[in-house]
Amino acid sequence: MEIEFADQRLAVVRTDRAHELGLPAAVIDSCQDKLDFIEAALDERDLRNWKSLEFKKLGGSELRQIRLNGQFRMHFLLDNKRNPPLVTVTFIGDPH
Repeated sequence: MEIEFADQRLAVVRTDRAHELGLPAAVIDSCQDKLDFIEAALDERDLRNWKSLEFKKLGGSELRQIRLNGQFRMHFLLDNKRNPPLVTVTFIGDPH
């Protein structure tokens, strides 16, 4: 899958400046690992099959969510019409 970020501020999570997001180091590490997995995934089925992601659709939209740890989540839009599918990260943080 291809990955892009809805906000350039979120894109720093893939750099050595990820600490600028104000997230705990463990959450940044988890997010980077999950982004690597998403990039390697062929389609949405790979994400659904990795149970610890707690992958789910949010509402009736194209918005999806995965778990980074007990508190933090990543939200993204998934465009399955493209080949390879496109993931647009819209949120990384605590949704509570």
